[in-house]
Amino acid sequence: MARLWLIVAALATAAFAAPRGVDDPRAFVAHTYEAYQRGGDSPVEWPAYAYSPRLKALFDAYDRWTRAHDDLVGSLDFDWWINAQDWELHDVALTERAHGPNRRTIVARFRNIDRRDEIRFLFVRIGRRWYLDDAVQGSGHGGDGWTLSALLRERP
Repeated sequence: MARLWLIVAALATAAFAAPRGVDDPRAFVAHTYEAYQRGGDSPVEWPAYAYSPRLKALFDAYDRWTRAHDDLVGSLDFDWWINAQDWELHDVALTERAHGPNRRTIVARFRNIDRRDEIRFLFVRIGRRWYLDDAVQGSGHGGDGWTLSALLRERP
């Protein structure tokens, strides 16, 4: 009887598990920014289910490092979706650019409190699903911006 319960539980979990990746990169980014615009004091949950295997591995390594070094502030001391710690988003506008059949860039332009910003979300298609593979703000490096994958590799 206990074995049957385990089989039923495993099947139920598999049946209700959300698929990894997203169907539509632009709609996914729009939905995320809508959650920020709804407000509230709680940060929007970062959608790990949408990360490419490469980006997921970088987040996993970064998370392991931060757990082992809880006395240090890592390179992600801000919310990379909004390039800030606090938010009051306005005027969110999205555009989409295709780079062949398996790559898309969703550009998000918005005003956060009193500052205009732009973040580019890079998606790759694996099979039939799209995965967030990176995010870039500004020039992507130095004092003029950042690249998410580079931040996840940084260690103080």
